[in-house]
Amino acid sequence: MNSSAGGPARITTTQWLVILIAIIGFAFDTYELLMTPLVAAPAIAELLQVPPSNPIVTEYVGKMLWMTALCGGIFGLLGGWLTDRLGRKTVLAASIAIYSLSPVAAAFSTSLTWFLIFRCATFVGVCVEFVAAITWLAELFPEHGRREKVLGWTQAFASIGGLMVTGVNAWTLTHANGLFEIPVPEPFNSHSYWRYTLLSGLIPAIPIALLLPFVPESPAWKERRAAGTLKRPSFGELFSPALRRTTLVAAALSACAYGAAFGMLQLTPTRIVPGLSTLSEQRKALKPTQDDAKALNVQLDGLMPAYRETLKTTPGLAEVAGQRARLRIALRSTKKQLEATNLDEAAKAVVMGKLGGMSNTLAKLDGDLARVTADKPEAKKAVVDREKVMGQLAANREKQEIPDTAIKALGNTVQLYQETGGLVGRILLALLVAAAISRGNLLRLFQVPGLVAVPVTYFLLFRSEPELFKWGVAACGLLTVAQFSYFGEYLPKVFPVHLRGTGGSFATNVGGRMLGTSAAYLTTKIIAPNLGGNTFEQVATAAGYVGLGVFVLGIALSFLLPQPPKPTEG
Repeated sequence: MNSSAGGPARITTTQWLVILIAIIGFAFDTYELLMTPLVAAPAIAELLQVPPSNPIVTEYVGKMLWMTALCGGIFGLLGGWLTDRLGRKTVLAASIAIYSLSPVAAAFSTSLTWFLIFRCATFVGVCVEFVAAITWLAELFPEHGRREKVLGWTQAFASIGGLMVTGVNAWTLTHANGLFEIPVPEPFNSHSYWRYTLLSGLIPAIPIALLLPFVPESPAWKERRAAGTLKRPSFGELFSPALRRTTLVAAALSACAYGAAFGMLQLTPTRIVPGLSTLSEQRKALKPTQDDAKALNVQLDGLMPAYRETLKTTPGLAEVAGQRARLRIALRSTKKQLEATNLDEAAKAVVMGKLGGMSNTLAKLDGDLARVTADKPEAKKAVVDREKVMGQLAANREKQEIPDTAIKALGNTVQLYQETGGLVGRILLALLVAAAISRGNLLRLFQVPGLVAVPVTYFLLFRSEPELFKWGVAACGLLTVAQFSYFGEYLPKVFPVHLRGTGGSFATNVGGRMLGTSAAYLTTKIIAPNLGGNTFEQVATAAGYVGLGVFVLGIALSFLLPQPPKPTEG
C-alpha cells in the first residue's frame, strides 16, 4: 500500500466503506448490549405481570445478565472458529444480522422464556461480531501504521453506542404513547417503551446490508484458502507450545478488564450512587414507602398463582383484565394532570371530560368482567384482588417518585461521566497505539494509574467528596475501557491467519465475557455482604477491592504478555 513516493497510498473508496461498516458495527454492538440494563426490568415486569419493584424482577434481571454473558462467551468462541473456517466477512455479516434482528424479535415477546432467548441471541451476535470485525480490519489494512489507526479509531465509536442507546431509550420513554401500536395480545401493553427501544436495534442492519456487497473478503484469508494453504482452525493449537502463553495471558488480561467493568463500573450508577451523602434525605424519604412496597409485593405474590390460573381457564378474561389494567393506569395519570397548578379552567374542563369518558369505559369493562366470569366468581375475585393491590403499589410508587427521580438523575449523570471517560480512553488509545511503545508498556499506561484512581474514587471520594465522585468514575472508566480497544488492536497481531478468529475469540469471550463478567457476582454476593456499613457502602467498598485487585493482577500479567511480531513479519 505504498505510493510511488514511498509513503502510504491514499485510502480508497472501498476502504472507506470498510471503515464505515466497522464504525457502525462497533457503535451498535455496544448499543445492543447496553439495551439490557435499560429494558430488562420493565420488560420482565410486564411479561410476568408484576410491578418493577417486585423482588422477582430483580432476581430475573440478575439471572439474565449471567445467562447472556455465558451464552455470548460459549457461542462467541464458536463464532471465532467459524470466522477462521468460513471467512471474516461472511461471519461478520451473519453476526450483525443476529444482533440486529434478535432485539426486534424480543420486542414482540409475550413470554419471559422467549425474551431471554432473544436477548441471549443478541449477546451471541455481538460477541461474534467483535472478533470477526477486528480480524477483518487487520487483514484489509496490512500496512502497519494505517492498520493500527483504523483499529484504534473505529473502536472509539463503541463508546458512542452507549450514549446513543441512552438517548434513544429516553426518547421512547417520553413518546411511546404516540408511536405506532405494536401487535401484542392482551394483557400486554402495545405501547410499552421498552419494546420501541428494542425495535431500534434493527437500525445497523439497514446500512450494513447495503454496504457489505461492495467490500471484499480478507485477502490474506481468501488467497490462502484458494491456494489450499489455509490450515484448519483448532482450539487445541491455541495451547501448543508456540501459542500457549499468548492464549492464556491474553485471556487473563481480558478477564481483568471485564472484571473492572462488571465488578466495579457497571454497578456504580444503580448500586453505589444512591449511597452518596448528597442523597441522604432522599434515602430517608424512601425508606418507609419501600418497606410498604415490600409488604404489598408479598401480598401480590400470594395472589398471582390464582390470577394466572384464571386467565388460562376463563375465555376472554385476559383481554378484559388487560384493558382494565391499562385504563386504570390512564385514569391515574389523568387524575394527576388535575393536580397541575398551571391548568386554566378550559384545560381543566378538557381533563374532566377525559375522566368522564374513562369512567364510562371502566363501567363498561366492569360489565364485561361480570359477563366473562358469570360462572366463575372466583375468577372475578382473583382479578379484583390483584387490581386492588396493584393500585396500592401504584400509589406507593407515586409517593416514591420525587426522591427516586433525584436518585436516578444522579445515577444517570454518573453514568454519562463514566461513558464519556470510556470514550476519552478509547481516543487516547487510538492516539498512542501508533507510537513506538512496547505493547506491555502501552497497556500499563492505563493500568498503573488505576492503582490510584480506583481506591481514591471508591474509598475516599464516595464517602468524603461526593461532588467529585463522578470525576473519579470518569477516570476509572477511561482507564478500563481503553483496555478493550487495546485488545482489539493487539489480538489480530499475535495469532496466525488460520487462528486469528479462534484465538481472539478465546481471549475475549472465554477470558472476558465468561470469566471477567463474574466479577459482578464476586462484588455483590461474596465480598459486599461481609463488609461493614449500609448496603451502598458495602457495594462501593467491595467494588473498590475488586477493581483494585484486577488492576494489580493486570499489571503483573502485562509483563508476561508476548510482544507482537515485527510489522514485516505479519
